[in-house]
Amino acid sequence: MWNEELVRTNNAFDTFKAQHSAVQRDNSNLQSALDAQKETVVKANQTISHLESALQIAREEAETLKADYDTKVTRFQRDNSDLQSELGALKKEVAEDKLRLSLGIGDFKQWMRKSSISAETLTSVLDPSAPSNETYHVLAHNALLEVRSRNWSSAYEDAKKVKFHSRFGGVMSTHPHVESIVARPSVVGYIAQTLAQIGMGEPEEAMRVFDLAFRNCDPKESNLLLLIKTAILFVARKCDTAILRVHDLLAVSRDDETTYCCIQVLGKMHLMQGDYARAVQSLERGYDLASFCTGSDLETISLIFGWTFDGLQITVQRHHCEDLYTSGRTEEATEALLKILDTFGDEIRASKVTEDWVMDLKRKCVKKLEMLGDTAVSSAEHDDAIARYTSALSLDPLDPIDILVKRSEARASKRLWADALTDANEVIKRDPSSHRGYERKYAALHGAEDHSEANTTLLHMFSIIENSPDEEICRLRANYTSPRDTMAAIDTAIHEIFSLCPLVLIDVTTGRLCNAQERVQMFKLETPFKKLLSETIITKIDRAFIHQTVAGSFKWIMFSHTWEGKEPTFKDVHLVDSVWELDESPLNKKLRQFCTTAREDGYRWAWSDTCCIDKDTSAILSQSLISMYTWYEKAAETLVYLADVLSSAELGDLALTESRWMTRAWTLQELLASKVVRFYNRDWKLYLNDKQANHKESPAIKQELAMGMGVAPETITSFQPEDLGVREKLRLSSTRDATVEEDIAYSLIGIFSSDIVPRYGLGKTALGHLLENIVARTGDVTVIAWIGTSLPYNSALPNSLAVYNRVPYSPLPMEGDELDTCIEQLRAQSSPLDALSFYYRVIRLPRATFSNRCLQLPCIAFYVTKIGVQELDSSQGNLYRATVSFLGNVEFRAADAMPLKKPRKLVFVHPWLRDLRDPLDESMSDDELEAESDVDSSDEAEAKSETGSDDGTNDDSEPASPLQVEASAQVDPSTLALRLISQLGRPFNALLLEKQSNGQYKRVASEHEIIVPGVPYQTNPKDMKTKVLEIV
Repeated sequence: MWNEELVRTNNAFDTFKAQHSAVQRDNSNLQSALDAQKETVVKANQTISHLESALQIAREEAETLKADYDTKVTRFQRDNSDLQSELGALKKEVAEDKLRLSLGIGDFKQWMRKSSISAETLTSVLDPSAPSNETYHVLAHNALLEVRSRNWSSAYEDAKKVKFHSRFGGVMSTHPHVESIVARPSVVGYIAQTLAQIGMGEPEEAMRVFDLAFRNCDPKESNLLLLIKTAILFVARKCDTAILRVHDLLAVSRDDETTYCCIQVLGKMHLMQGDYARAVQSLERGYDLASFCTGSDLETISLIFGWTFDGLQITVQRHHCEDLYTSGRTEEATEALLKILDTFGDEIRASKVTEDWVMDLKRKCVKKLEMLGDTAVSSAEHDDAIARYTSALSLDPLDPIDILVKRSEARASKRLWADALTDANEVIKRDPSSHRGYERKYAALHGAEDHSEANTTLLHMFSIIENSPDEEICRLRANYTSPRDTMAAIDTAIHEIFSLCPLVLIDVTTGRLCNAQERVQMFKLETPFKKLLSETIITKIDRAFIHQTVAGSFKWIMFSHTWEGKEPTFKDVHLVDSVWELDESPLNKKLRQFCTTAREDGYRWAWSDTCCIDKDTSAILSQSLISMYTWYEKAAETLVYLADVLSSAELGDLALTESRWMTRAWTLQELLASKVVRFYNRDWKLYLNDKQANHKESPAIKQELAMGMGVAPETITSFQPEDLGVREKLRLSSTRDATVEEDIAYSLIGIFSSDIVPRYGLGKTALGHLLENIVARTGDVTVIAWIGTSLPYNSALPNSLAVYNRVPYSPLPMEGDELDTCIEQLRAQSSPLDALSFYYRVIRLPRATFSNRCLQLPCIAFYVTKIGVQELDSSQGNLYRATVSFLGNVEFRAADAMPLKKPRKLVFVHPWLRDLRDPLDESMSDDELEAESDVDSSDEAEAKSETGSDDGTNDDSEPASPLQVEASAQVDPSTLALRLISQLGRPFNALLLEKQSNGQYKRVASEHEIIVPGVPYQTNPKDMKTKVLEIV
């Protein structure tokens, strides 16, 4: 009962635990929801705070706007009366201009206006000696008024009367010649008469009459009369002559007053001609004189001709600006406008009309210049764009932010980083709450390589975007990558690169040895990292670009050389902290020269096998040996130092291939793995003075290497471990040697893509591990095609790689007519079922495997039935004759004694099954072979029993191409079987094995190949044995 109670209690406890776990999960979910709610509340509070700040700013702006409005209203009321007055004057002037234009005779028609004119003023100025009687003034007044009214005859008569009264004080003579004889001519009379005669169409007579005025005028007034004469010529449509006369007066003028008046008249004439540029140039000459010249003569000219000189400068400049703008010369219009603002600021502010005109033209010029700048940017004409934007900004637009942003961008395009930064800072100053200024500031700082400040600016911009009340601006954040994601991407790239990078490298600038962590720390404090960080944040993560950039910062150069004694070690460098601090021994100098050359070639990181491996730490040593091929393969360059090659070596001397460097075990992988190699002779000069960046691409050097190694030139330039077969790579390594016995094997780990773990102290066992691994990974049995002595590790393996320098016997395959004839003979005398049975047993043999020092060798076995000694020879090995099943008598030499009394322990094997198989067999899977087979179940069972394997899977088969499958379908399996048997009839290189008491086999070593005759064609294939033998 208590057991049942205990069970119920346990069940209840389990139920309670489950409920408790559910409650804990619910509590966790509630806590997560509560945290999320709290975060929402915090964000809401932040939003409220931002809204309150925005509201306060809006209130302040409203108050500012109200104050501005009140000021403008007051100003408007103050200027209203001035405006009304100016408007009246303007209307009057417009009416007069309309009349002038309708008459078509220029400003001359202004004289026709029936306006009030002070004859008294005129006479007092032009004729100070004239009598001050009423009749004289009335006549002078009437004469000019008649001229203005175009009453030429009346004006002419009044003018003559003025001249008479000016002499006789109002007493009129009746004598017809009295006036010409006794009257003293009046200047006003001559002017009125001249104007009248011009109006009557008598310009030549008029000018003759005016010339008479000079006879009796005051000499002080002659300059004024000359100036009036130029005005008369101008209104008489002799404009060019008049202008030339004014220039002549200017040339001979000796006083500032006359000069000033001439300049003003000249400017007025150019203005009336519409030549605003010359008018501006003319008036600028008298600008300095205006401050102290009265211009009294201008008043006289104004009274006579109705020309207005008040505000002439600004009027001319205004017309000039308008003309430049309408003709598309906006930059020049801007310069002219700026000159107006600088010169006539007070006059502009005093006139509402002029001020409004200035503001309107500024607005139009700014808009036009900005548009021209945008067009220039779209055409990549950034200099023009900068000039246009600068002109626009010089006009002090109301809202310059857009133009500042655009100019900053254009300046950045021209790499004018300081100027671009100035514009960006100005944008920030004007609108600190906008992200645009920070965006441009980042671009300028980034371009100027100030990446620390650039990244700080970027973070500030992110803060503004994220906290903006404008949802559209908030969405801009999606255009940028978060710093966290960017850092993660960079760290991933660093990890990928460092997985292929040496554990320790030399910093050639300091000479210090740096591990991976130290190199990463240094990288993250330097400009390339900060630049990459800022570049990646503003774009989408481009992992390829990140990887390329990081790889460029960590690229390294490898050192390849031959050890010549006590080379500087890892410990030696650490003791002095730098390779530059090592003593002056020759081998230390060699290391330092390598670092110097690397630094001169633009590298910061370098690797040497002497000091970059901590050989006292077994784990580091092992990892380094395994990874060394990859380090050379991934290096930017490998520098090879040939200590025994003289500078005098020339092309054809073969100094490189005969150097000691070509005989060392480790240098084989260093040559083949490296993508870029440069060879230096003993004096650290380039081999053959070949200055190519990659000596592997040098035709002369590449050819010398290819010939010396017996490989194709392509193998030198672009070697990959899978490019060469196992046997060929063993041949390349057969001529190499090493000081340490284990290095013979460990130097080939990369070339064979082996995964053995290096461990020193194993001696030749290391070679056994390598060869075993090669067979295990590839199934390639050419490893056991050798003659010589066996390796203690396994009798199937050689004691030295040197045996692979010899090409093993390999008969030419039977083909063509010979093969067809043989197949027909076999077909006539062999059972198709027997041939197929043997064929399937052969092609279904598994590939060779090798593990735990035991080789599983698939083969065709031929047993020895009888053996005898033919010749005793200890030097070359005893000569034996054996009787072998299916092969007959076979003679061979062996150093070991044969078991003469137990011949059945010996077996000759044919392991070169790949040589027997038809190429078409490679394309057929087991299912296809089964479908084609007519072998009955008993034959299948026998085949399986003979092979010792139930699955018979051929691991070496590769997927077939459609062409291969189609071709194989055209050849029936029986023909394929007969082809295989035909090839077996050729002589072959047999291996001799001796069976051990435990059923395993050992190879009988021989100094000579055992070439046995092929299997006779009359042999029944059903009787031949296919085996998987275990060799130790």
